[in-house]
Amino acid sequence: MQREDVIALCHYYKGEDEDKCPFIDKKKMQLWAAEMMACTHLIEMIGDTNPKDDLHNVVFAYLSKWDPYGFRETLDEYIKVAKPKEKIIKVYYS
Repeated sequence: MQREDVIALCHYYKGEDEDKCPFIDKKKMQLWAAEMMACTHLIEMIGDTNPKDDLHNVVFAYLSKWDPYGFRETLDEYIKVAKPKEKIIKVYYS
C-alpha cells in the first residue's frame, strides 16, 4: 500500500512532519500520532485487500499499547469519526 493512499484514509494525520501535530486536544493528538505511525513506521501492516480495516487495527493496537489504561476514551473519539467495523471494536472492548 502506498503511503499517500493510507494518508487518504486517515482522519487526523494528513502527512505533516512528525513534530508538526496541528492539535492541542490530548485525544486528537494521540489519534494523530497513531495514524502518523501507521503511515510512516508501520506502513507494512497496511495491506491492499482491506486497507481501511488494517489502518483501524493499527490505530487501535498502537493506542492500546501506548496508553493501556486510558486508551478506551481515545478510541471512543476515533470510533465516532472513523466508524470501524464492529468486529474490530469487539477485539478491544471485550
